[in-house]
Amino acid sequence: MPSNDSYCFCFRQQRIGNMHRIWLYIFLVTVERNICVRSEVFTSIAHIIQLLDTEIELAKQLKIYLKNEHVRLVHIEKFLSVINNDLSQARGKEEQYFSNPINVYLFFKHLTTEWYHIKDMPSPDIRTIIDKNWLFPSLEDLTGTGISLLRLQNTYQITTSQMANGEIDLKFRSQKLTSDECYHIGRVAYINNDFYYALMWMQEALDRFDEKNKRALISRIDILDHLSNVTFQEGNIENALALTQEMLAIDPNHVPAKANKVYYESLINGQTLSKDQKKDSLASSEKIGSSSKKNFRVRKQRQNNYLELSEVYKALCRQNRAKLSHKRQAKLFCRYRHNNHPYLILRPVKEEQLFDEPTILLFHDVVSDTDIEQIKVLATPQVNNEESNMATDTEPSKLNY
Repeated sequence: MPSNDSYCFCFRQQRIGNMHRIWLYIFLVTVERNICVRSEVFTSIAHIIQLLDTEIELAKQLKIYLKNEHVRLVHIEKFLSVINNDLSQARGKEEQYFSNPINVYLFFKHLTTEWYHIKDMPSPDIRTIIDKNWLFPSLEDLTGTGISLLRLQNTYQITTSQMANGEIDLKFRSQKLTSDECYHIGRVAYINNDFYYALMWMQEALDRFDEKNKRALISRIDILDHLSNVTFQEGNIENALALTQEMLAIDPNHVPAKANKVYYESLINGQTLSKDQKKDSLASSEKIGSSSKKNFRVRKQRQNNYLELSEVYKALCRQNRAKLSHKRQAKLFCRYRHNNHPYLILRPVKEEQLFDEPTILLFHDVVSDTDIEQIKVLATPQVNNEESNMATDTEPSKLNY
């Protein structure tokens, strides 16, 4: 049987071994926790660095957004300035203001293309405002105003430059038309196969085009594209080729221009095109030709296919007493007319003769201004566009605004 001393010794050794195991366990746990903490710290820093990269990119995007927003707001401010200027001229003088057809055209253009351009800008608030049930003219109405301008220009033989500068003999002069606006009128003429005026207006658009204008909705190539085609339609193949070459100098890879160049050169040189070349050229012509050259002369003048009666009324519209000879002016006079009507005998109508052949009379003070306004109020809900027998029409056609 072992002694007490040996038993105590063994017990102490066992306790020391247990203590060593406990301390070893504590050490290992501590080391493991330190490793985990350092790993978590490292992982967090990596995430923060990634977040920093995210914020840097967001800052770049926000800077781009602010730049675009500034451009958008500047565009809106300029547009609003134009609108306010037009409104200040029109308010209280609506009839006089809209008696100028250029003002009507610009007004319709504002309410069709330009307001919708503002609406399509990236701003949900503006879209909400414009999407309300406002009364807007249609694009057909805008086209109609362009046709009316062309009819007015043809009737009164006004030059394109005068029209574009607002130089119409009316009480209200309009602002000058921009290159975009001249281009649109030229497009209207082109779509209606009026190549003579399409050429004139496209040339005016080219003369007014400013490369530095970042707000322009068209490019120089857009103008040259139409101008080349209408020049060809007017029979001036050499100039159509020159315009095509000018457009290729701007964009050597313009496919329709390449096809047109081959086609025009073949016509000039009397060559025969292959079927594929003809197909390419015709396809490009349908997409509206190519190019441009300034100050060229139109080989063909406007074809005289208008009815004689149409030319007569246009000549009458252009006439005024200042152009009449003194002998003819002496035949014009004013008088009171009653036509033996009992009421008119007591109050005859003032009659002024404006023209002798044919006779054109103007009657004054037949209806009072108050009655005129009342008639207008009653008639306005039933107003339709006028009808006119145009030169090439066999039936009356609706006139545009």
